[in-house]
Amino acid sequence: MFLHKICEDKRDDYSERHQDIRRLDQTIGARCLEIVEENYKVIKAELDEGVSLKTIILAGGFGTRMGPLADMPKAMIVVEGKTLLDHLIGKLKDEPIITTNRKFEKYFEGYKNVLIEEAMSDEEKPGAVSAINNAIKTLKINDDLFVLCSDNYFSADFKEFSAAYTGEPLMGVYYVGDKPELKPQELGTLSFDGSDRHPPPKRSFLITKFQEKSSKPLSKYVGVGAYIFPKKIFPILAKYCKDKRRDDIGKFIEHILESGVKIKGHAFSGEWYDISHKSFFQVFSAAKMMRSDERYVVCDLPLGHLVLSTTILHPGKETRGHSHPVSEIYLFLEGEGRIEVGGVERSVGSKDVVPIKPEEFHRVRNTSNKDLIFISIFEKYADRG
Repeated sequence: MFLHKICEDKRDDYSERHQDIRRLDQTIGARCLEIVEENYKVIKAELDEGVSLKTIILAGGFGTRMGPLADMPKAMIVVEGKTLLDHLIGKLKDEPIITTNRKFEKYFEGYKNVLIEEAMSDEEKPGAVSAINNAIKTLKINDDLFVLCSDNYFSADFKEFSAAYTGEPLMGVYYVGDKPELKPQELGTLSFDGSDRHPPPKRSFLITKFQEKSSKPLSKYVGVGAYIFPKKIFPILAKYCKDKRRDDIGKFIEHILESGVKIKGHAFSGEWYDISHKSFFQVFSAAKMMRSDERYVVCDLPLGHLVLSTTILHPGKETRGHSHPVSEIYLFLEGEGRIEVGGVERSVGSKDVVPIKPEEFHRVRNTSNKDLIFISIFEKYADRG
């Protein structure tokens, strides 16, 4: 009987201890789950946030290939309803630093973080690498740098590009294929494991060679105006500028590759182009400036007995209403507005075509807050052509 009592007591004691252990296990398990969930949230937030980068948009080039349009920044050219600059900024999480020159300063008055270089002409302006170096020194930047060229259009965002960054210099890459307006000979081309085919085996890869503008391109893959430079190469960049080497990013990429620095590439999806290579802007290189004032920029390109005239009509402005003895065709490329023809008004936008008969009065009004760009084709008459 006494032994039976002892056994029962021990059993009750073990049972209580077992329950205590179970409660402790449940408590520890619950706390472990909380810790895992907390860590998951932190890690996820860090992944969502991405690597901490300072962004610079280079907008100080004078666009010598743009002929008469060299007097305005390419960053302010409108494509797909917005300026090139606004397209880039819209794809960024934080406000970027914008570098431009003194001549173009007025175009950037509505933007934050604008760094002005003193250049008033292409001859005075340092190149893109010097612009980056100047920003690093002036603003005392000590973060890895995401650099964008403002004359580039990207339909894709930059999330995949920034996610591909692993601490080595990273360059954006695009496959031009057989697009007639994008000639590899006029761009920087590269080679990598798989550059002989499309699509590439991997979207991100090590670049084995880069070559800026050559009659014998390395491939149909070209470097685009998107780069991430780690701060560890800032001293190399500063020395490159001090040695007064050719001051463009393509040549700098060649230089650091030849120095043994590993550079990764990441192939962008979607559409990309440098606005200078866009076919309807290439006409400006041979065109004659007819008018340039607060209302619009008008350039004429004679083509035999015809004239191809391109107009950039600024926001809220209208053309001088007129008529002439020849017929004319208006083709609207970018923006929104209204056209009056023979006393009748209608809305116009990208890809609209409007025929105009001889002696028919007409004028165009820009009703948006962006430039309205259109082409008109007519036979030569009087002082036009």
